[in-house]
Amino acid sequence: MRRFKLIKLVIIIILTISLSLTGCKSKDRSENIAIDLEQEKMVDLAEEEEMGTDTGGEVTPTEEEAVQEEIEEVEEEEVVKEETTDQAQKPKETEPQKADEEEVVEEEAALLKIEGKVGKELKLTLKDLKAMDDIIFQADYYSINNFGTTAHTNFKGVNLWKLLEKANISSEAAKVSIIATDGYSMEFTVEEVKRQDYIDETDPNKKLPMIIAWEENGVEYDPVEGPPFKLIVGQKEAGDVNKPQWVSNIDRIVVE
Repeated sequence: MRRFKLIKLVIIIILTISLSLTGCKSKDRSENIAIDLEQEKMVDLAEEEEMGTDTGGEVTPTEEEAVQEEIEEVEEEEVVKEETTDQAQKPKETEPQKADEEEVVEEEAALLKIEGKVGKELKLTLKDLKAMDDIIFQADYYSINNFGTTAHTNFKGVNLWKLLEKANISSEAAKVSIIATDGYSMEFTVEEVKRQDYIDETDPNKKLPMIIAWEENGVEYDPVEGPPFKLIVGQKEAGDVNKPQWVSNIDRIVVE
């Protein structure tokens, strides 16, 4: 406070000396006005500095500092936006990867394996079977279960014997086992698998092969419920209880 009073006193003394040396008394009124204005300006500056001291030494930020602060705030906002965007994008980037992984797992679980006495062991997907146009077969199969219940059901799949021929079944093979994922299995002789004339006792003219079906009454089996492959066998003769021979969710076919 004392420092700024001293500054004002020095300014007044300097102005007084200046007026004395330049003969300011003889100057016109306009020069006096200019000096007065200059004096007021300097006093105002001193008062502004004094006010800064009275408020605890706080100095009003310059325009350059204010601009710099605004730039820093904008940069911080941009960084926050980028981090938020990255976090939002991460799940989107991983979704296709998860979908691909789930598809691979599903395909591996839905493989039909052919093993044993064959020239080439096979691991077939549903897509592979559907591509075998030359051995696809579709028809209504008549069934009788252990309780005497009867029904006609439409199935679509591939001819089992012709499928084994594609695997180059050995001439030394004697039997074929169809094994489900839960361990349920049915065993047939090679001659039984070769037959293309299983019957429907309600239609004597129908001749049916054993097939590996993936579709029943127009609806495909759901891979989520197990491998979408089912063995279907017609009747050997009238009254033959054939439905217990049907094997669902086939895991593998073993030739011995």
